[in-house]
Parts: sequence; structure tokens; C-alpha cells
Amino acid sequence: MADEYTEIRESGGQPGTDKLLEPPKLEVERLHVLKGILERLVTTLSERFREYCNVPSSFFVNQLESGNSWDVLESYEDSIAGIYYSRQWDSKIVVGLDRRFIFSLIDAAFGGDGSMPPFEADRPFTSLEARLARSVFGIVVPELEYLVSTITPVTFELEKLETKLDFQILGQTDVPVIAVQVLFQILDNGGRMFMIIPQSALYPIRKLLERTRALDGANVDPDWQKKMQDGLASASMVLTGVLEGPELTLGDIAALKPGQILRLNADPKSLIGLECQDERIFWCRLAQSKSQFALVVEQPIDRQKELVADLIGTPVRAPPS
Repeated sequence: MADEYTEIRESGGQPGTDKLLEPPKLEVERLHVLKGILERLVTTLSERFREYCNVPSSFFVNQLESGNSWDVLESYEDSIAGIYYSRQWDSKIVVGLDRRFIFSLIDAAFGGDGSMPPFEADRPFTSLEARLARSVFGIVVPELEYLVSTITPVTFELEKLETKLDFQILGQTDVPVIAVQVLFQILDNGGRMFMIIPQSALYPIRKLLERTRALDGANVDPDWQKKMQDGLASASMVLTGVLEGPELTLGDIAALKPGQILRLNADPKSLIGLECQDERIFWCRLAQSKSQFALVVEQPIDRQKELVADLIGTPVRAPPS
């Protein structure tokens, strides 16, 4: 006993001090609800990606494990990551895509058939690749936010996009994290998506994440579900028809006067974009009905062309009428 206290006194500490200062750790195998959330997330992503690529894609939760932030981040250094802040958790999380994920998706989005391996190069990511990653995060993170919000309110706000991942991106201290690895496959190629969540963010809600039964819809009240569906179906939405106008400089716009004529880049046969909440959904043809202008729906929007145009920063033109 004397030797023990001599050692403690010489080290300047107290018995068990280091243990008390250690952050709490979670047991991954008990996080049943978190596993259910991730399974639902990858199922939803497989469906959502069909809007952007005409070829099937699949997602699979490959790893859900605990680790230290520095080690996990170092293993994904050749990646693009979004750093998100959660006000409710007062913590940052990392969502990222490795190089093979990005190159495989670009190959498929631009018409590749998977017969050739995706291009790989040890170089900095381009602005196009960064915009593609941001577009993917725009699908993944809202879905994750929605699923987590079914058990506890949470929001994730993008702080920055990192194209060069540093192992200290979550802070100067190596902290325990929950690391999720999702495998992505499209055609015969694919890559990895990952999420890194500090355990300190999940520890306060661990009881919610450790419930024996994961999320499911088996106990949903059918009457309530029908009322919800009826309510959504009867919600009022505003549709807007958009014609292509001329390209003007800021000076031209400032010089506009009442009565001035602007010539549109369209004729009576041109197709008009039909939008709902700034999202183009159909191409339509201008018509008349009961002495009023009307729109006749011609064809749905090609989501793949919309994605490619958004990535390369070019406007989407109406297809030939």
C-alpha cells in the first residue's frame, strides 16, 4: 500500500484520476436503433440515386464500430468530406466519400457503362468532383437527419467542405468516435462512404439508441396513417411555368423602362419548364383553354441530365418540341 501511494505522490495524481477524466464510451453492439437507422438510410439512398443515374446502384452498411478519431480519419485521408455541426448535440460530425466513390459516380453520371475501371489519379480533387460530393451530401445528410429525428430532434448544418482530410479535423484531441462505413456499388465499380460521429454526441441519447426494438412501421395506427396520407395528398402547392428569357447584364436590367419589349428565347412550339418550389418537374407545351392560357404536360424531367448540368454549371435547355 505504501508503495502504491508513493507512486501516486511522485506522479502528482490521485487514484483513478485518469479513469475519471476519460470520456464515456459506447458499446456498439447495443446500439440496435442506430443500426436500424443506417439500414433504412442505405435502402433510401439506393432509391434516391435512381433519380440521378439511369443505372442501378446499391449501398451496404459494411462497418459500424468504435474507434479513435485520429486513427479513423487517417484511414480516409484520400477523400472529400463535409463537416456538419449539430446544435442539439453541440458537436461536429463528418460525412465523406473516398476517391473511388466519386470517380465511379462521375463515370456513371456521364454515360459510362462500367466496362472500364474508373479513372484514378493521385492529384487534388477538382471543383467538379467537389460539387458532385456536395450534391451527394445534399441527399445523404437530410435523409440521416430525418431518420434520427424520429427518435430525437436533430439538425445538421454544413460548416465546410474539405477536399484534403486532416486527422485533426474534429479537434486537437483524439476522441472516441462511432465510425460507419458504407460500401457503394454502381455498374462494376464503386467506393466507400463514411460517417464519423463523436461518442460524446451520442452518449446523452444512448438509451434511445439501445432500445431492443429498432425502428419499424409495424405498430403504426392505420387510421392515423390514412389521415396523414390524405393530409399530404390534399396539401396545396403552387406550380410555376418558366420561359427562357434573354441574357442581360446588370446594366441592361437597371436600364429597363416601362413599355420596353423583351424578346424571349422561345416560340409558340417551345417547351416550358413547370416548377414546384423551385424544382423543375415537367416540360409542358403552351395552349389555350376557355380563353385562358394553359399548359399541357409533355414529358417528365430527365434527372440525370439535370444533375450533369448542375455539376458542370450549364443551364438546362428545353428538349426539342
